[in-house]
Amino acid sequence: MPTYSLPKHIAYSQSLAAYIQHNLSDSTAQALTLAQLCQLGTADLGAGALGTQYQGTSEVETGHIGATLLSYSPVQGDVALRQEIVKFHQGLNYHSQIITADSVVTFCGAQEALSAIYQAVLSAGDEIVVMTPSYPSLVSMAKSMGVIVKEIALCADNHWQVNIGDFKHLVNERTQLIVLNSPHNPTGSIIDSELAEQILQLAQHYQCYLLSDDVSQASNYYDLALAHGYLDYSKSIVVGVMSKSLGLAGVRIGWAVTPDKTLLQSLMAIKAVHSICCSKIDEKLAVLALQNSQEILTNNNQLILDNIALFSALVARHPEKLNWHKPQAGILALVEVKNIDSIIPWSHQLAKQSGILALPSELFGLSGNYFRLGLGQKSFANILEKFEDYLLTTSTDSA
Repeated sequence: MPTYSLPKHIAYSQSLAAYIQHNLSDSTAQALTLAQLCQLGTADLGAGALGTQYQGTSEVETGHIGATLLSYSPVQGDVALRQEIVKFHQGLNYHSQIITADSVVTFCGAQEALSAIYQAVLSAGDEIVVMTPSYPSLVSMAKSMGVIVKEIALCADNHWQVNIGDFKHLVNERTQLIVLNSPHNPTGSIIDSELAEQILQLAQHYQCYLLSDDVSQASNYYDLALAHGYLDYSKSIVVGVMSKSLGLAGVRIGWAVTPDKTLLQSLMAIKAVHSICCSKIDEKLAVLALQNSQEILTNNNQLILDNIALFSALVARHPEKLNWHKPQAGILALVEVKNIDSIIPWSHQLAKQSGILALPSELFGLSGNYFRLGLGQKSFANILEKFEDYLLTTSTDSA
């Protein structure tokens, strides 16, 4: 019988679960309650929808999510949701070709989408190019398939930036897939519009697939040029999700957008043998969230900015203990802990003494004394107070 292991960052969190009360590495923006989400639009749970309205009445007619008939959703995803996904994507990016709901397939989160894409386009012996450190599955899934992973190693001395030369050095006629993630998890660096166009031209030259993990693209609080035109290329795939910029991790909806109809059919076939379809309730809630995304993003992005200011002030108070490059966009950054022997025992001690989870960068493929910092939560200021208390009462050089 084969043996399966949890992803490293999840296994690490599980190992400290008995101690953890606060998450300093949360990768999502602030969540809403179900009631708060419903209040953004005209929808509600509609108690009356459970009685006489059940017979032959749709949620469209009543305006109540509570009237939703709990049947299967289409394998490709609810058409109204796919239309909202296209609008959301078009609001962030540019392309000359028309993108329609027919180019979208929904998944139960971005991880299912990424897994399906890897299964659809990769075979043992293929080569992919990935920026590292990275979300762990972007590398581990490929290696488990016998795929050769070529890594562009980001560097703190260069503020975690990447350039077209890094890609040209590794992308060649053997490359099957280029994997992009901007804003980047876990560094907070970006691929701006100019570099995106250069990478797109490189992918077109070698006719390899181009995957852009855009789950935090809408967390663009400095209004940087993050728009891209990847979907003008037939072998491109863009992935999004409800959980990151929108903060709605409890709404288990992710998606892939691609102009490649053959690939789209493969993604649907893979989905059909796994989840089959998404939750109909989650799809309705996702429609509501996307229709009101500007309000959600305005609030979440201001919160991230406030938290960046709080952490910058903390670093300024303790320059002998901490160092960081604040994120250019997104929800995450890497923080260097100075004058310690190893980040692993330091983070264990932090969890056991303060109840704070700080994920070491080793879990994301980066050696050194760094941890991933999440900047999206309302609880951040409170956690930071406890974290500073720990810094003040603990000698870092003994950690």
